[in-house]
Amino acid sequence: MSSFFNPKNTVHKFGGSSLASAERFSAVAAILAKEPEAWVVVSAPGDTTDELLALIDSREQPELFATLLQQLNEKLGLLIQRTLNEQNAAVLLSQVQGWLAEAPGFLAANQFNDVLAIGERLSSQLLAALLNQQGLTATAIDARDFLRLDGSEVQYEVSSSWLAPFETSGIKVVTGYIARDLKGNSITLGRNGSDYSATILGRLVKAQAIHIWTDVDAIYSADPRKVPSARAYRQVPWQQAFTLAQLGNPVLHAKTLSPLLDAPADLIVRSSFEPNHPGCKVSQKAAIEVQFLTDLPQAALVTVPASCKLTAATVASALHITVFAAPKAADQWIVASHQVDSLLSYLAGQQVFARVNPQAFHAVVWVKPAARQQKQVNAAAGRWLDRQQAAFHFEDEQLALWLFQPALTSLELTELHQLLLPTQVQLNLVVAGTGNVGAEFLALLAKQQQAFAGQIELKLAGVLNSRQALFAENIDIHHWQQALALAPAYTEAQLELALQQLPEPKVLVDLTPSRAFAERYPQFINAGLDLISANKQGVTLPLAQYQQIKLAAEQQQVQWLSNTTVGAGLPVQRVLQELKSSGDTVQRISGIFSGTLSWLLAKFDGSKAFSDFVLEAQQLGLTEPDPRDDLSGKDVQRKLLVLARELDLALDIDQIELEPLLPASLSTGSIEEFWAGREVLDQQLAALQQQAKAAGKVLRYVADLKIEAGKAKARVSLVAVEQTDALAAILPCDNIFVIESDWYQQNPLVLKGPGAGRQVTAGGVHADLAILAKQKIAAAKAAKHSQAQAAAWVK
Repeated sequence: MSSFFNPKNTVHKFGGSSLASAERFSAVAAILAKEPEAWVVVSAPGDTTDELLALIDSREQPELFATLLQQLNEKLGLLIQRTLNEQNAAVLLSQVQGWLAEAPGFLAANQFNDVLAIGERLSSQLLAALLNQQGLTATAIDARDFLRLDGSEVQYEVSSSWLAPFETSGIKVVTGYIARDLKGNSITLGRNGSDYSATILGRLVKAQAIHIWTDVDAIYSADPRKVPSARAYRQVPWQQAFTLAQLGNPVLHAKTLSPLLDAPADLIVRSSFEPNHPGCKVSQKAAIEVQFLTDLPQAALVTVPASCKLTAATVASALHITVFAAPKAADQWIVASHQVDSLLSYLAGQQVFARVNPQAFHAVVWVKPAARQQKQVNAAAGRWLDRQQAAFHFEDEQLALWLFQPALTSLELTELHQLLLPTQVQLNLVVAGTGNVGAEFLALLAKQQQAFAGQIELKLAGVLNSRQALFAENIDIHHWQQALALAPAYTEAQLELALQQLPEPKVLVDLTPSRAFAERYPQFINAGLDLISANKQGVTLPLAQYQQIKLAAEQQQVQWLSNTTVGAGLPVQRVLQELKSSGDTVQRISGIFSGTLSWLLAKFDGSKAFSDFVLEAQQLGLTEPDPRDDLSGKDVQRKLLVLARELDLALDIDQIELEPLLPASLSTGSIEEFWAGREVLDQQLAALQQQAKAAGKVLRYVADLKIEAGKAKARVSLVAVEQTDALAAILPCDNIFVIESDWYQQNPLVLKGPGAGRQVTAGGVHADLAILAKQKIAAAKAAKHSQAQAAAWVK
């Protein structure tokens, strides 16, 4: 599939509601400003196509025709004048008036499609002119200049050759809905034809993603106009989307998806009214838990002869109507009642003579989830259906279809939706990193599961380390080590696919020390994962990368919690977050951020060489394998950067002044050379310790961040502090954080306690998990309340 994609190409389609006014054109331009090389497909503005159809219908009534033409001319002229500056508006007004002046001639020659093309041509020219006016490079392209169809079949090879000259730099704004046949006549692609144009174009330019911008922000589990409690999905598997389209879903259409069947890009449904919302992605890699209840209120049951070689899907494609075969009954077709005559006429032309049940039915279809355990109708829904006494019932592994007579009410449809789609809250956990902290986190997970029992299921869905990855339906949290040892190795692509396919909500708990893993956070976030990270690498990446992760989390509306990256279990970041949200302003943070250096300097009293204390700390497991990693001060520097960014300061690591505890002469070379030359370190620290003692002070390795007039000054260094200073009164291994703010000036806010150790770090990660779990519980309760209100409203 990767060879199909051109990652530089993205297609955006904007429907009529997204282009209904000058304000909407400006909103669309703002969206496109972020992608200066995009392809764009546009519908006619607002209701322009309906007005053009009314104009065509009035061609035999000269007075009405003249009135409608004048009204349309004024309406489109006003849209242009409100969207563009005076000079650019004058140019486009002249063009549009010329097109409208040609309309009577086109109608006299029965060239109705040339009249219908006016709406899309206007949108293309107007949007391109607006983008150019704003300093971008944009070109308006009439799809009739490249898009060719033979009947209903797109001629991709011919169209591709005609499109090639238009593949230039800048934003390409293409008319939707219109094309030409092989004789050069203007044709239209039918209702919702602009969506179809977008996916055709996506295939032609080998787009990696096609964004369908409309007035809805998702694909819903049911029609929200009938079922107000319908769920909005952010990901839908491709096969289920295609099934929905065949069933007549109002957002997706079978012909829209057809160009991508053998060359599938991601199709993303988004709202141009909420451009920061991620929308809903239709993808081969989408989550597996989604399911739908869709309906066709006025449906006919048509029986075709067993000898019929046509399929319902073939006929639906040929006629551009909703017709589908009942599950496990290929000769029983469901079609909208008002389209029965078209279907029968077409079948008769193919020498197929069908029978139509005289009753009109309400067709209701449950599109089942992929999960095997949810394939059957549950007992409560079964009892409810028994009471309704459906006239017909068809079912297979993918679908259940009921034909009701009389039709279900909105309340009944809402009740069935609530019964078929379970509302149990489950949070899927994937744990990355199985070292000391990872093992401790997993050991504590059973207790956390018990604490949340009855509120949310904290399900261990995956465990991985740098070598192997375990994903399974039921992972025994007491024997995960044995299962992981038997799990296969994995590639980055395989891991990303496994994460994408997990049902939402889902969270990745990063307990690795890996920078490479942290650099992949944007991909994990785009797969719909919340993040909990004890890995400092992510929050200390170069500023541009860090901001990319923050932006991805904001766009995808997921959480990135990293409260254990500084202070282990001490809630220093949460305190800063709460001070900010409450309106306080932090002026200074200082403290001791290294448990190792805290232990060393609290113990170092001059009774023996400093390096002897370093050796003792190493034997106790308090240092890194190479103690110079601790003595360099770089870990403290990174932690200070984390807190600075928590305060929304745009700092990078090189903007924090660093004075290492380690002499420069010992910072390079082998570990053996370090130990051999440790006398330099000992002499330096002994002299500093004696000076401090003589002054009644003690040595501490201190991080200090001062903020004045919005500017930050940050430093990490060895400091002699007074015995009465808060930084002096610590136990070995303690971290301490002294926070001065508008509210805490004379008496700073102090947090103190163990700042390292696998148990306190794992406990801190579980505290983040508890925060996330409570958010999911609250969201589920809000959804349940909304469903109750919806049911009451339907009544």
